[in-house]
Amino acid sequence: MKNLLYSIFLIVVFSILNISCAENENPVASDEKEFKPELMAKLENAFNEAMKKYEIPGAIVGIWSPEGNFIRAKGFSNLTTNEPMRIENHFRMGSVTKTFTGTIVLKLVEEGKINLDSSLAYYLPQYQFPKSNKITVRMLGNMTSGISSYSSDQDWVQSNLANNWETVWTADDLVKVALKHPLDFEPGTKYNYSNTTPVLLGLICEKVTGKTMKELLEEKIFRKYNLNDTFWPENRYMPAPYSHGYSKMNSANEFKDMTLINPSWGGTSGNLISNIYDLSKWIKMLGTGSLYSSAMHAERIKWATGSNNMYGFAIFNALGDLNTLMLGHTGAIWGYNTFAFYIPSKELVIIVNVNYYMRGENTPAESLAIDLLSMFD
Repeated sequence: MKNLLYSIFLIVVFSILNISCAENENPVASDEKEFKPELMAKLENAFNEAMKKYEIPGAIVGIWSPEGNFIRAKGFSNLTTNEPMRIENHFRMGSVTKTFTGTIVLKLVEEGKINLDSSLAYYLPQYQFPKSNKITVRMLGNMTSGISSYSSDQDWVQSNLANNWETVWTADDLVKVALKHPLDFEPGTKYNYSNTTPVLLGLICEKVTGKTMKELLEEKIFRKYNLNDTFWPENRYMPAPYSHGYSKMNSANEFKDMTLINPSWGGTSGNLISNIYDLSKWIKMLGTGSLYSSAMHAERIKWATGSNNMYGFAIFNALGDLNTLMLGHTGAIWGYNTFAFYIPSKELVIIVNVNYYMRGENTPAESLAIDLLSMFD
């Protein structure tokens, strides 16, 4: 299970930190039904051990199932003031944003405004990618378009590093970075994770509706499903209360507070903000297919060619197992690492957010989630 789960995080992985974890935690809310004492003790111990093992500065965990809940926060939210992590803190969700973008597309498909089999050239002729007449909306959603990820462009990365990630990027800017590169493969023949394609999906949604993605998200998702703590950021600031996010950015291997970098570089691929309560509601709706018709849910979980049954339309099947689905997404953006999944066979939701992000060898939120889920085996 662990090796399979590690394979789903295809953008970035994380460095080992050198910090001891605090024993701070928030009590579970009084109206929450906890798991049986034996399982609660195992989960508490696994959480504590993972904080030390993966050297995590702070983490928020929520697990919900018919048998009970486990909702905890440990470590520090602010390493300067030693403020403890709090369960209700907002955080940047990174690529979990893709599940929201994909849902807007599928809702517009149901409304007859988008056709999954129409081409990129039809909707956005101004972006002349090679073979754009053969790249369909479906391919953009399931990562089989062959379009490279703008975040893999090293000149783009270096320019952002030089500017401390303060540049304000538009969707058009991000797409034009990817336009500099050839296709990674013939459209529809392989799978390759790309941050560019959800940005293109967002532009298609805006084109056919005449509304911004912020407006569409608020209208069709945030207000409709009472996700009152989920936000499209207008600027670099976070809504209170929030967790600070950290990376190690210099040769001294010191923590740098990356909380207030400009998130526009994530766009409809990774810029949304939420908390574990909103994200738990969202992931359960996503996993059960209650966001649209059963036919549209079936479209969403058609697994992409070459993904080993692991990627559908802006959604992961974490285990690649068609008999034991595990539906959701991982996410990372400077300072934050998120794991958000629903297991239909157990009716179990798990949300993990860690306030650390850096390229390296381990993925803390994913590693922590795996250790916690192993307590249910």
